[in-house]
Amino acid sequence: TAPDGRVRFGGSVVIEREDGRRQTWRIVGEDEADPAAGSVSHVSPLARALIGKSVGDEAEAAGQTVEGAAVD
Repeated sequence: TAPDGRVRFGGSVVIEREDGRRQTWRIVGEDEADPAAGSVSHVSPLARALIGKSVGDEAEAAGQTVEGAAVD
């Protein structure tokens, strides 16, 4: 995350889905993306929806609302 606590490229974010599941994602370059290992490309719909958001902000990705629960 950036010093202001916002999600950024290279950072990780814990999201909470509408169904209550929590997932941790690291936002990486396209060549490093491995969803099974918890990393998504910065150009993916999820990453694009989350970049710039802070804890508690909601974002919509793949037709589902997610909320940032923690960032690092």
